[in-house]
Amino acid sequence: MTAAGSMRIGILQPPGWLWETPTDSLARSLAVPRINFGDLMRTHLRQGTDLGIRSAEIMNSGGPLPDEIINRIVRDHLCQAALSAFLLDRHPLNTAQALALDELLHELDTPLDSVLRLHLPEQEVEGRVRHQSARRLCRNNSAHVYELAADVDGACNACGGELYQREDDKESSIRGRFSSYEAMVEPIIEHYARQGLLVTVDAVGTPDEIASRALTALRQHQVST
Repeated sequence: MTAAGSMRIGILQPPGWLWETPTDSLARSLAVPRINFGDLMRTHLRQGTDLGIRSAEIMNSGGPLPDEIINRIVRDHLCQAALSAFLLDRHPLNTAQALALDELLHELDTPLDSVLRLHLPEQEVEGRVRHQSARRLCRNNSAHVYELAADVDGACNACGGELYQREDDKESSIRGRFSSYEAMVEPIIEHYARQGLLVTVDAVGTPDEIASRALTALRQHQVST
């Protein structure tokens, strides 16, 4: 059995969290580093590395990052960090990336102990769509965030600025993100289920509540393997 503080866990986390996510809470509970692919990529962009320059050129042209670059960014970090425990978030995003990750972690002798799937029941998805699509931001200060029902006059309570809806807060955009995520994650779920690594937990409640539920499920999985 792997001790809680030495677990290596992949996270399949759906969209829908505006600020803190269950992964943040789970990393604190396990006392392990949280590796977020977006953070890794932003570091390369900020530092102007070869990978960062190539990534910027591709993204500026409107194209998706190829697996080759994504895998190299992850390999660069894991090889340099030499971590014995971690939470890996926002990676892999397809089965080719999952296979490359399997190979890398085998090479480093740090295979995943579990892959945690945070699952949103349909009713929870609907609630999140309604909640997020009701958001309005202040044009004067984006830190001023409101739900539509709270400001029917369309003005910010703090400064009187106009309230507006971001494009990615529109209902069609939110539903599109959930649909794209489900289509993307299904083959990855099957990949890790075949290896006996998959642990599924309903992502209902506060981030701390979800993290507590996930920690219990991960520990039970470790006992049974």
